[in-house]
Amino acid sequence: MNDQSFDLIGIFKQIFKKKVFVISITLAALIISIVFCSLQPKGYTSRSVFIVKNPLLIDRNFVFRNSNFENKEFFAIADDVDHVKTIAKSDAILWYLIDSFNLRKAYNMEDDGKIIEEVRGNFKAVMEDTKNIEIFYTDPDPERAAKVTNAARQFLETTFLNYFLLTNKDVTEALNDKAIAIRDSINVLDDSIQIARTAIGNYTQLLPTRGETINSGNNAINPSSASSLERLQELVIRKDKLANDVANYESLMNEYQVMANGKIRLFYVIQEARPNFGATHPKTLIIVGASTIAAFFFACVLVLLGGFYQFVMQHKKEKTE
Repeated sequence: MNDQSFDLIGIFKQIFKKKVFVISITLAALIISIVFCSLQPKGYTSRSVFIVKNPLLIDRNFVFRNSNFENKEFFAIADDVDHVKTIAKSDAILWYLIDSFNLRKAYNMEDDGKIIEEVRGNFKAVMEDTKNIEIFYTDPDPERAAKVTNAARQFLETTFLNYFLLTNKDVTEALNDKAIAIRDSINVLDDSIQIARTAIGNYTQLLPTRGETINSGNNAINPSSASSLERLQELVIRKDKLANDVANYESLMNEYQVMANGKIRLFYVIQEARPNFGATHPKTLIIVGASTIAAFFFACVLVLLGGFYQFVMQHKKEKTE
């Protein structure tokens, strides 16, 4: 007569019968996981925390043209932080770290695919509260982990800032090219003005003062000299306009160059990465605990499956008898 049952009490009885097997499997998993963790190279994680500033703080119009009193938003909006995270997720930062710290040699990996996946797994960027960013890097050398983390943050800031600096540079170069072209036009006008002055013998008028009534050097005004005087006035007015344009362009270039001098920072660093001499990898407690629990449940399932198989076979045997 088969007295086995598979209610809750029956399950516990079945497991208790095979307690030696269950304990053996559990202890084996415990020992194997401990040995596995002890053989793994230790990893040390460094952390840097920073706040992203509002990019408008380096906008020329915001700095030089904003005369109204208003509340300034000093912190970046979520979209700006997303741009920083986009850079952090790119392969560009990974290759920068690989080349800067010769990580191929450090990790003994020459294959590009393997080394970039290794560095990708070691590097992590986390956005907190839409404005703050934390970056982490794990490495067998705690000193190198801190240096790589700080270098990654500097790369993020430089790349993010370069968008605005390169835009300023492009505008500055365009203004400078236009100013050079205008100066060439002014030089041509200077030659034309000199010819006109020589033709009418007028060297005293229109020297420092513009827009005043023009008189010839003598009292004899004839149609030819009057026409030459009008031409002279036209030339000097055009020169004044162009000179004023050059001055405006140079003023704009100075404003853009203030924004592009590399002295303005868009990250406020709350925490520099420092060497962390407490190993953060492998997660021994988590690995050992998870492995032990998984092995225990696996052993219990095997015991129950074996018991159920015996129950079925015994039931068939009883029917045949």
